[in-house]
This record gives sequence, C-alpha cells and structure tokens, in this order.
Amino acid sequence: MFTPTPVPGPAPTPAGPAPDATVYRLGRRRLRTGLPGTLIMVVAGPLPLVLTAAKGGGSVGSWVFGGVWLLLVGGLGVLMAWALWAGRRSLLAFDAYGVWWRPRGNRQAVLPWQSLAGVGLYWASKGDAKSGHKVMSLELCPYGDVNETDPVLKPLVVRHQPLRPGLPERRYRIAIPMYASRAWGRELAGAAYARAPQLWFGEHEQPSDYMRPLRSSR
Repeated sequence: MFTPTPVPGPAPTPAGPAPDATVYRLGRRRLRTGLPGTLIMVVAGPLPLVLTAAKGGGSVGSWVFGGVWLLLVGGLGVLMAWALWAGRRSLLAFDAYGVWWRPRGNRQAVLPWQSLAGVGLYWASKGDAKSGHKVMSLELCPYGDVNETDPVLKPLVVRHQPLRPGLPERRYRIAIPMYASRAWGRELAGAAYARAPQLWFGEHEQPSDYMRPLRSSR
C-alpha cells in the first residue's frame, strides 16, 4: 500500500533571537547614558525648597519659585527616568532567522530574511559634520506590502524613495539613536550584512532631516 510522504509545513516562528544572535541592547545603553543626568535633575528639583526651608523660611516669592522649579525640573527628571526605565529592554538583534526588534517591555517582532527584498543603512550628519555625530536607520524592504496589523511593526512603516530599482517605497525603518550609532554604527551595519549579504544594498547618506516624520504614509 502506497503511503504518501508528508509535506513539511512552514517552520514555526522562534520565540526569540537565537543563542548565537548578534544583539544590540539599545535600552540598556540608553539607560547608562541618560541616567546620571536624569538623577541630577531629580535631585535638583526640590533643592530650592530645601534651601529656603534651611534658612528658616523666606519670602512668598522664594517658595513660589521653589515650587515652580520642583514641578519643572524635578517633574521632567521623573518623566525622563520613567522613560529610560520603561525602555530598558529595547533591543535590535540579527540571527539566521531574521531581524528582531523589541521597542520596550516584552513586545517584539521579527522580520524573517526570506520575507525581505533588500536591507541597508541610511545615515545623516547631526549638527556640525566635523563633530562626527550621526543619526542612522536600518532600512528593511519587504516583498510585497508592509504589515500594518502588527502593533510593533506598524510604527516602523514609512514611505521613502526606493533604495534601488525594483524595491518598494513603503518599508520598515528602525531608527538607531545617536548614542547607539556612536557605539555600534559600523559594527551594526556589519552584523546585518554578515547575516544577509545577498540583501544588502549598502550605506547611503541622506539629508539631515530625512527621519522626520517617522510615520506611515499610504
């Protein structure tokens, strides 16, 4: 009796980056970079009120100034500290399966290499070109249309000029913060190329405001 050979279905999506993935923990680096200044703001917030109280009180103007200073400086410091902490798990990773993006918390998405038609890096000088400060973005061009139903991928969708003939305008753009581009810019580009050299279209300079706005365009 003939028994047909079962046809294997598509491989299941991994739960996360592979153990040998190249991982860039953007959130941790941002936390280390921004936390000292944020803590200074938090500590400096109540300082005028403390000094006024230490002097045995003061004029009404001193107390009003201290209250306003607390709300502005201290409040801003607390908001910044919360944002840094909330985004501490943010990461970008490359493995044999694809590109992993986690903007914050445990919410993440993956773009398999086999779903992409092109990958590359855009960059622009920030401020004085001699300073060497750059903003960067990883450009990921899918086959067909983008996925705007995934809540993690939807904020990455942009419309921009095609990266090369045959590639779509609508694609995914992952912004690389300046603090991360200073530390990992060249290394990050090399990691993406190493995983999918057949998709790599290179690095291209753009106008300084090319990432504004980062939003979907139909």
